[in-house]
Amino acid sequence: MQKNSPLHVLVIPTWYPNGEDKLIGVYHKLFSTALAEYGVKTNMLYVDRQGLSSLPKYPTMQKLYEESNTGYVTYCRRMLDVFKFSADAQLNAYCRTVEKLYKAYVKQHGKPDILHAHVTVPAGYAAAKLGEKYHIPVVITEHSSYFERFFEGSTAKYGLYAARHSVMTCVSGYMTDILKEKHNIPAEVLPNIVNTKAFCGAKKTKDPAHFRLTTVSALRPGKCVEDALQALKFLREQYPEKSFLYTIVGDGQEEAFYKKTASALGLNDIVSFVGRKTESEIAEILSRTDALLMASDIETFGIPAVEALAAGVPVISTRCKGPESFLNDDCAEFCNVHDPKDMEDAILRMAARSDTLDEAKIRAAAKPFDSVAVAEHAVQIYREALENTK
Repeated sequence: MQKNSPLHVLVIPTWYPNGEDKLIGVYHKLFSTALAEYGVKTNMLYVDRQGLSSLPKYPTMQKLYEESNTGYVTYCRRMLDVFKFSADAQLNAYCRTVEKLYKAYVKQHGKPDILHAHVTVPAGYAAAKLGEKYHIPVVITEHSSYFERFFEGSTAKYGLYAARHSVMTCVSGYMTDILKEKHNIPAEVLPNIVNTKAFCGAKKTKDPAHFRLTTVSALRPGKCVEDALQALKFLREQYPEKSFLYTIVGDGQEEAFYKKTASALGLNDIVSFVGRKTESEIAEILSRTDALLMASDIETFGIPAVEALAAGVPVISTRCKGPESFLNDDCAEFCNVHDPKDMEDAILRMAARSDTLDEAKIRAAAKPFDSVAVAEHAVQIYREALENTK
C-alpha cells in the first residue's frame, strides 16, 4: 500500500446473488458498496460454480463475465462443480480458478492490499492460499450456519489452514465463541451490513382492532414458518376475542408447503402471502407492522430483524443464535425453537407491552449495523492486519 493512496480491498465471496435465489449473499454486495462509499478501492472476484445438471450446456457457456455494481465491479468466472465426486479435486480446481481471476485482476487494477473472503470454505481457503503465495493479508468473515463443518472431519484441513493464515471474523458472537472454545481459533465479530436508512421512515398509526405480525424471509428450509402458523392457530383458538393478522413477505421452495399449512389450519382469512418485495416495499409493510416474527431454527445473523429495528418495529424471535446477540428486552421477546406454544406466549407478551416500548431505543439497536459503522470497523481490521504483517 503506497502512502496516501486509498486502501485497496479485493472481496472474494463464496455466495453471490446471481442465480435463482437473488437474496443469497446479497449482504456481500451491500458490504462492498459500503466499503467503496467509505473511500476504499473495492472490487470483487466470484467463482460461479455450475452444477452437474449444467454439464450439457457448460462447454458453450461464456466462462468470463463482469457485473457492475454500486461502487465496484464483480469479475466472475464459471467452473464446473464436481464436489459430489471429489471434494479435494473441487477445492483444488476452485483455487486455480480464483488465482486465474486474481492474475487477470492485478494486470488491470494492481495488487490489492487486503483479500477479504466471505465463508471459510471454499472462498476463505482459496484466499488464504492466494495470500500466502502473493504476500497479501487475508481477512475471512464467516456467515454460514453450518460453519462448524469446515473444522471437522475431512474438511478440517481446509478450514484450519484458512483460519491459521488469516484474520478470522464472524457475523455473530456465538460463532466466535464456538471457534475459540472448540477449535482454539481466535475471531472477532464483523456483522453484516443492513441498509438501515431505507427503513427509518415514520411509522403508520396503529390499527387498534388488530395486532399485525410480519415475517420477512426467503422461504427456505430452516425458516420454520409452519411453527409461526401453528402459533397463530393456537392464538385463534384460545383468544377468539383478539385479532391477529400475519403477513409473510418472501418466496422460495417452501412457499407451497407454507400456503398448504395455512389453509389446513384454517388461517387463510388472517394470513397473507405477498411474495418477494423490494426494499422500499418492505419498509412500507414494516411501517404498518406491530412486530416482526422470526421462527427460524438457526440464523447466523438475522438481517430482517435489524431492518425491523431500524423501522422502529420490535421483534419476536426464536432463540436461533444470531439475533440473540443484538436483541434485548427493550426491543424483543424470545421463544424456543420449534415450540409454537412458547411462540404463542411470546406474541401475547409483545402484544401486551408493545404500546409501552420506546421507539427511539428500538431504532437505536439497529445503529451498529449501518453501512458506515460496519465499514469503519472493517477498515480498522484491515489496518491492524497490515500492521501485523510488516
